Amino acid sequence: MWIPRYKYKLFHANPADGVTDKLSESIAQEIEIEFEGKETPVSAGTQDGEWLTHPAFTNFDVNGIWVGKFETGYKGAINTTSAQVNSSDPSKIQVKPNVYSWRSNPLGNFFKAMYNYNRELDSHMMKNTEWGAVAYLSHSRYGINTEVRINNNSNFLTGYAANTKDAGQSTTNNQPYNTETGYLASTTGNISGIYDMSGGSWEYVAGYRDGTVGNSGLTLTEIRNTYSKYIDVYASNSTATTYSKRILGDATGEMGPFYKADNYKNNWYNDYSLFVEATNSWFFRGGGFREQVSSGIFHFAPMPGNLYFDRSSRITLLG
Repeated sequence: MWIPRYKYKLFHANPADGVTDKLSESIAQEIEIEFEGKETPVSAGTQDGEWLTHPAFTNFDVNGIWVGKFETGYKGAINTTSAQVNSSDPSKIQVKPNVYSWRSNPLGNFFKAMYNYNRELDSHMMKNTEWGAVAYLSHSRYGINTEVRINNNSNFLTGYAANTKDAGQSTTNNQPYNTETGYLASTTGNISGIYDMSGGSWEYVAGYRDGTVGNSGLTLTEIRNTYSKYIDVYASNSTATTYSKRILGDATGEMGPFYKADNYKNNWYNDYSLFVEATNSWFFRGGGFREQVSSGIFHFAPMPGNLYFDRSSRITLLG
C-alpha cells in the first residue's frame, strides 16, 4: 500500500512525562495533513500549530513508502502452528489476506528477513516512525478518521475485522477484509487501506532504546554500522512513562496527555501506552486479538525483542 509524502500540523508536540487525572472527554482529533513532493522545502516545525514534514519520508528523502497491506504471513503455513517459525529466510515472507501471521521469531530475524527481501527496493522492517505515518494518515480526512476496528481472529489470520467494536477473541465472530465489516479494520474504511494495525498479532517495529539491544538477536555493531538508517533510536535514559522522549510523528508521545487508567490503557480510544525502558528496549505496536479496548493503531508498548508465539512484524519498501 502506497503512503504518499505529507506534512502534518503538530497538535501535541511536547508531551509531559508520567500520567495525570483522566480527562473528561476524548482527546482524539482529526490530524491535519497536506501532501507534498520531495521537491517542496521541508517543513520543520517543533511546536503545536506548526507544520512538520513527516520523518518517515525525510529520513530517506522519498516521495512515499510502500507498506505491507497486511501483517507478514509465513509462506506455506497451513495452520497457526506451522506459521510459528524461528527463521530469517526472506523467501518465506508473504503479504496477503487470510494467511497465517508469521510468529515465534525474534525481532532480529524479522529485521534481517525483511532487510534481505529486496535490496533494490530498500526493503526493511517497518520503523516506528513509519507506523506513525500510517496511523496519522488514518486519522485524517484522507483516512477512516475514527477508531480502526480490531482484528480479533484468534487463529492469527490476516485481514479480519471483529463483528462488533467490543468483540472478544474468536475464530468466527469476525469477517474478512473484503466485506462491509472488514472495511472497518482498514485504515481508510474501505478496501484500499492497510489492515491488521489493530489486533491480530502484536507487531515488532524497528525502534529501540539506544545501546540496549535486549534479546533481539541484533548487535550494537550491526545497528550502528549497517542498519542505522532503518532503526529509530530513542534516548538511552527513557523509561516506561517518559513520553517526552518521543520522535515527532511516531504516534507515541503525541497521543497524550496520558491519564491514570487500568494497566495504562490511556491514550486515544483507550489504547495502551508504555515507552521503551532498560529491560524492554524495543517497541511493538497495534496490540493483539485478545486485548479488546487496549488494542489499536495508537497502541505502543515495549518488549525485549525475543520470540513470542503472538508477535509478528510488517515490511516496508521505498518508493
